[in-house]
Amino acid sequence: MKYIIPTSGLAMLLIIFLVSCEKRLKYDTFEPSKYLTLYELHEAETFRSLDRALKKPDSVFKLVLFDQKLKEVPEEIHALKYLNTLELTRNKLRSLPEYIGDMIYLQGLYLAENEFSKVPEQVYRLPRLKRFRAGENQLTGIPLRLLEMPTIEELYLGRNSITRVPDALYGMKQLRVLKLDHNQIDTLKPAIARLDNLEVIDIGFNGLTSIPYEIAALTNLRILDISGNSIPVQIADSLKKLMPHTKITY
Repeated sequence: MKYIIPTSGLAMLLIIFLVSCEKRLKYDTFEPSKYLTLYELHEAETFRSLDRALKKPDSVFKLVLFDQKLKEVPEEIHALKYLNTLELTRNKLRSLPEYIGDMIYLQGLYLAENEFSKVPEQVYRLPRLKRFRAGENQLTGIPLRLLEMPTIEELYLGRNSITRVPDALYGMKQLRVLKLDHNQIDTLKPAIARLDNLEVIDIGFNGLTSIPYEIAALTNLRILDISGNSIPVQIADSLKKLMPHTKITY
């Protein structure tokens, strides 16, 4: 007896086969010396050519492929297993390869100005991700799984189509930089005061008509951008008095 697999079943089998064939990364151990401090990252060489980076892959910590018109992430990046920073801004990406989620040293992933309609699944697997930038894409919301990542300290999601700040964001006690400018957010809750490590908040050019005065409790806040909203001048002036050490733009 012959069995006929429906066309849709064949397509699913093909997808499973292709995914299983994608390259993955495996590490025998974690080497702390390969996970750089911010100062060490600043001093490390920045590679702007993949060909040059591949000549000494174990010495590459920063790779910048800015404005390369990439539609796919080059498979060769798989060889750069000690990457701490991967800059893919201003390309034409809609997805990431599976191995990106295996990069245990990756602490900065920059996907701004691409064509992502959702945060790639691989992002959630990154165990040491600190800085995530996905501004100017096609995101309509902030996924809960992203907000549950305990390592993220800088979150850049400006210039998308985000309509609300999920309550889970107010639990990100480790957050230092929050950029949600040029979205469609109309409410910022008093719970923002819980994020006492925040140094920068940019929520300019949204639909806000007010800012909770509780934000004044953020004693580490250096920059607060609320420009381009419909916030009364009286509220902004009051905040300036309450927060003399914060640069407030309105």
